[in-house]
Amino acid sequence: MKFIVSSQLLLKNLQIVSSIVAPNNAMPIIQNVLFDVKDNKLSLIATDLETTIIIDIALSDCEGEGQVVVPFKIMLDTLKSMPDVPVVFNVKEDYSIEFSGDESNFSLMGFENTFPEIPVLNDAGSFEIEAKTLSTAISKTLFATGTPDIRPVMSGVFCEVKPENISFVATDAHRLVRYRTSSVKAGIEHSMILPPKPLNTLKSVLSSLDGNVSIHYDEKRVAFVIDSMHVVSKLIEGKYPAYEAVIPQNNNNTLLVERLPLLQRMRTITPFASQTAHQIRIKCSENLLGLKTEDDENNTKGTTSVACHFENLDGIENFEIGFSSKFLVEMLNNLDTNEVVFKLASPTSAGLIYPQNEKETSEDILMLLMPVMLNA
Repeated sequence: MKFIVSSQLLLKNLQIVSSIVAPNNAMPIIQNVLFDVKDNKLSLIATDLETTIIIDIALSDCEGEGQVVVPFKIMLDTLKSMPDVPVVFNVKEDYSIEFSGDESNFSLMGFENTFPEIPVLNDAGSFEIEAKTLSTAISKTLFATGTPDIRPVMSGVFCEVKPENISFVATDAHRLVRYRTSSVKAGIEHSMILPPKPLNTLKSVLSSLDGNVSIHYDEKRVAFVIDSMHVVSKLIEGKYPAYEAVIPQNNNNTLLVERLPLLQRMRTITPFASQTAHQIRIKCSENLLGLKTEDDENNTKGTTSVACHFENLDGIENFEIGFSSKFLVEMLNNLDTNEVVFKLASPTSAGLIYPQNEKETSEDILMLLMPVMLNA
């Protein structure tokens, strides 16, 4: 078979599937990418056995049909060094590949298609979500997932679909983030735990796309379909923690502070904190927020302050609470409003963080952060 494709178009799509291609000693063939040419279309297929990605590229010039497994790394590296030129591929019956472009000629040996079969969803349900909304949901939650060696269900993002909204939740037991939007009215009820790998792949491409993503699911798998890209992944099995039960309802003390000045001050003093606990001491007064870090082992200390507005409805004198500066910086980084609101109860109770939206939106973001024990 012969076909012609733009070098930069092919490179762009190979870079997308690169997040799936990984070393696998049990099945070396999947360290490569499958080229499937059919109906004037080149399909790039990659899998790690848990997640499969398929990207279709329309071909204007094509002779014949067929499949060949292409050595991934050498193809990717070659295309990176080429300008945007047409690349002519000629794949022979023995799976040898000749390709040329930019006055250069190359040849390499491909392989027969022994890829695992593309998974098929059974009795799948489905709903749609805007690409940019899904991108935002992933960005706002994925950073707060846990590691699979502790509790596998907490390594993914919990997706909870209700008739009137959809929620995405992530937690590692120290922090929790819930992103909810009423812009999706699927008219169904369903929940599933999405693994991080396909979400990272989607995150890298969705923000620049318009249109809707069609999400299909069954009991074991989920598929994301948008334009010419199709991502299928196994779901994480298990029961997600009852996250609503850990969200406090009586945090009556309200701290309002500008996000960027707080973030800048925290970045300034975080290097002076313990590099194991990352503790930052926050002292709230009516108009000033005091920040303090220290590391007794290295004899370092940092203090700073930022303007704030604090409503101490519980009347707690010298209200202080400790948080992980590492986690708090990550949370502030993943908000984009000018101001943030902290709802606090006591030094031993979880704090809630919300973006201070200047106008009503369909988005509802809640962040929960567990306190750390303050040093005497």
